Amino acid sequence: MGSGKTSELRKYLFNSGWLLLDKILMLGAGLAASLIVARFLGPEDFGYLNYALALVALLQIVCHLGMTGLLVKELRVRPEEEDRILSSVFVLKVGAAVLAYGLMLLIWFADDDHRMAVLPLVGIMLIFTPFEMLNDWFQSRVKAKYAAVAGMVGQIGGSSLKIIAAVAGFGLVAVAAAHVSIIVITVVLLSFFAFRLKRGFRFDFSWSLSKELLGKSFLIFLGSLSAVIYLKVDQIMLQHLVGDSAVGQYAAAAKLSEAWYILPQVLMASIFPKIIDISHGDKSKFNDFLQVTFDLLFLAALGLSLFVFLFSDLIIAVLYGEAYSEAAMVLSIHIFASVFVFMRALFSKWIILEEVFIFSLITQGLGAFSNVLLNYWLIQSHGAVGAAIATLVSYSIASYFSLLLSKKTRGIFWMMTRSIFLHAFLSVPAQIRNFRRS
Repeated sequence: MGSGKTSELRKYLFNSGWLLLDKILMLGAGLAASLIVARFLGPEDFGYLNYALALVALLQIVCHLGMTGLLVKELRVRPEEEDRILSSVFVLKVGAAVLAYGLMLLIWFADDDHRMAVLPLVGIMLIFTPFEMLNDWFQSRVKAKYAAVAGMVGQIGGSSLKIIAAVAGFGLVAVAAAHVSIIVITVVLLSFFAFRLKRGFRFDFSWSLSKELLGKSFLIFLGSLSAVIYLKVDQIMLQHLVGDSAVGQYAAAAKLSEAWYILPQVLMASIFPKIIDISHGDKSKFNDFLQVTFDLLFLAALGLSLFVFLFSDLIIAVLYGEAYSEAAMVLSIHIFASVFVFMRALFSKWIILEEVFIFSLITQGLGAFSNVLLNYWLIQSHGAVGAAIATLVSYSIASYFSLLLSKKTRGIFWMMTRSIFLHAFLSVPAQIRNFRRS
């Protein structure tokens, strides 16, 4: 391997290392805060907090407008138009954030439970969401360390405030306010680093470019909205069909399960610029790269799932205590959704790369539709456990079985199938050696 390729590989590995360190520390800080907050608030208040955060997660998709991965690609492909792209996307996202917060207020007014204005409080996170596009700008420049530092400081600082508020007995409102501080701190640092690195920025909003980007991102947006629906609708439906305590039990398990979803996202965010470069070369080498990546993602998810399944009772007892004993069964089922979530991370990048955004909508839409139906049916008969089953089945539909519907995506389906049926165990070491030689 030449010195140029070695230097480039080292650059991507360094970038990936920063992202991984960021997410590991965020994972640790976020989990520690959730465990302590859950113990001190109890299942009911913890459940209501997570119901509010589920609504925020749903509305944040409106703020992102489906442009997260697309923005990285546009900045990478058209660097000479960077100012115009950043200006246009920011204006669009600010408008979407104002709309999203307005929807949050309407939900609060319409809700019979106006518990201490928790919903409008956590909804403040929506106003700061547009500034998270700076993460995409850092990724496009392969300078993840700045986004990583901002994320780490924000998560650790905000999580520490959450722990202090919970332990001191300040109650639900104080804990909710501390959670909002995470994104506030992160955005302040992201802005500081961006202004230091990018001098001479020229605001250059373009309505024509905005319409072009909205046209490209619209299907991604609908797909992302569907994804969040089947990721968070279970907690919203549990709240309305069963109550706070069921949401608390489910959220306790889901926190442990979903915390790991950031790992494939980190890997994909870091290597996406490289995937873009490889896609313009030899098709066979590109497919080999996709296959070995699917293999590694599957192996990681399977190992994690089996470990958590075997020790779910012990994990819940040690981390949450007796009050959350019902969460153990939820966790042992919910964790297997990670198999499909991990591989979905690469499929999502493939959709952006090939610009076949309709598949984001179709697959995520099927997942959302099946999840809502399954949740409505299973929650009423099995409560939080039913929601976990609905999540697992709908994830498999959205990220695996739905790929059979089109000839365009069947190749990805068979790659995933080879990974699932022992291909990974047999071929990963050999493929890694081949990539090193090339």
